[in-house]
Order: sequence, then structure tokens, then C-alpha cells
Amino acid sequence: MTTRRVIPLARRSALVAAALCAQMAVAQPGGAIEPLGSRGSVNETPAQQLNVGVTERLGEQVPLGLPFINSNGDLVTLGASFDGERPVILALVYYDCPVVCAVVMGKLTEAFKGIDFNIGEDYNVVFASIDPSETPALASPTKDRYLSVYDRSNGGKTAAGWAFMTSPADSTRALADAVGWDYKPVAGGEYSHPVCIFVLTPDGRIARYVYGVGYEAETMRMALLEASDGKVSESIGDKIRMFCYRYDPATGKYALVAFRVVQLGGVLSMLAVGSLVGVMLIKERMRGRRLAAAGSQPDAGDHPTHAQPVSESKI
Repeated sequence: MTTRRVIPLARRSALVAAALCAQMAVAQPGGAIEPLGSRGSVNETPAQQLNVGVTERLGEQVPLGLPFINSNGDLVTLGASFDGERPVILALVYYDCPVVCAVVMGKLTEAFKGIDFNIGEDYNVVFASIDPSETPALASPTKDRYLSVYDRSNGGKTAAGWAFMTSPADSTRALADAVGWDYKPVAGGEYSHPVCIFVLTPDGRIARYVYGVGYEAETMRMALLEASDGKVSESIGDKIRMFCYRYDPATGKYALVAFRVVQLGGVLSMLAVGSLVGVMLIKERMRGRRLAAAGSQPDAGDHPTHAQPVSESKI
């Protein structure tokens, strides 16, 4: 009796598993669910990710004249966030993104909180929506939410330096093309896109691509130093770090360069030796001057003393 009951149950389980496998689907970021089956395999790139990626264009200029609408509903240009003095962090997102973009914006905000540079004072930030249907009615509360998380009003400078923009499709597409960031709409009103942000120089040139969502505060700090050519900080420590660290695309972080350390050590050693020699020379000169000064003064033992005449007493 037991055998007759176990076999049908095993067969039923196998049939259910086979049916589930046949209907198994893979969800791509911002895309609809695509069944694998005969239309794909685990070794093929899903359709939603085809023609989606990043072509790095380091050093190239982004079009600052592109029109956007800020979170207040004002028509502005991209160049409004570039003042020629502060570097800019740019993220192409869409505010109603169910997963990836919310993570990107949240992780970036955490990284911003972890560095001692202030938005609107030391650098600016631009979040630009790639969804032309989004409006300031969505951008404004999104901005308020992240400003609250950042929690540094800085006398209103933070709100002024952190732009949440929407735009017609043409502006967003032109900006994405300029930075080499390919995206495309997919079923359900979502978008498939790479996960990458951009660090731009104060005049709008692409200085660094930062990939993934694990934005470390130190990486962002170094990227801002690099993009500003060190102008965002005047500390000697930051100048030394800029010299000794270089961005490693393989890890997405700034790594210590041994050759630079050796160079810096050699320079510091030469300075130390030069300083020591200089101090010794100065001391030797001062000693020589003291001896010369002492030798030019008359010594009391070298001159005859004049005896005072003794008065003779008359007897």
C-alpha cells in the first residue's frame, strides 16, 4: 500500500516541477518578464539588455545647453548646475523606477553623507530623469525625500546645488549619448539601462565613470578631488592622496600606486636630507661668527696694566 501511494506522488511532483521549469521567467532591471523556453537560454543575453551598455568617453564635453525642467517647474539648461568651480556628479535615473534607480539614488545619498564635502558648496549633483512622462510633480517630492536623508541644509545651498530634473525625450537622449550611456524602454513602461554614474569637471567634461550601486564615500571623495583637479580641497593630505592613488576600473575603487609612493618617498627623503644639511650649515656659520666676534675683542690679560704711582711719605 505504501509503494502505490509514493509512486503517484513522485510522478506528480516531477510533472509540477517540469511545468514550472517550462514557464520559468527572468526579470530584467526595468523590463517585463521574459520566458526562457525556446526563445532563449541562460547563456544568451536577454532581449531587454541588448544594445544597453556604456561606452566610455572620458574627457569629452557634455552639451550644457540642453533644456531641462527642474523640480520647481522652471525651464533651465544643464549648464545651470555648472559654475566652472565645482565638479558635478550626474546620475541618469527615473524617479518611478521600481528597483534599480531607487537603490542608486539611496546609495549615492549615503555616500554623500559619508564625505566632508558639502553639496552646493564643494560640488553639485544632478539627477536627470530618462522618462519623458515624469514631471516636477514627481521630481519635487523625490528631491525633498533625499534632502531629508542627506540632512545638511547648509543655509539652502544644498537644495540649490542638488538638481532633480525632468525633460523631453530629446534632451535626455542627447545627454545619454554624450556620456555613452545606452538605455531603452521595455514592456510595462519601464526602462532597461546600465548601472553607472558620472563625475564631471566644473566645465562639463567627463572625468570618471563609477559603476554598480556600492558607492563608497572614499571613492566619491577621490573622484571629486580628481574631477576638480584638487581644487575642491586645499589640504596637504588630499594633495598627497591625489598623487598616490589612481582609479582602478577592475575594482571600481581608487588604489594606492606603489611607484607613486616610491616617488613621494624619494622626494621627501631628499627634502629631509636637504633640510638637515641646511640646518647644519646655518649652525656652522653661526658658530664661526661667534668665534670671530670673540676673537676681535681685546683680552684683559694681553695688555699691560699701569701701576698707580705710590706717593712717598716724607719722614
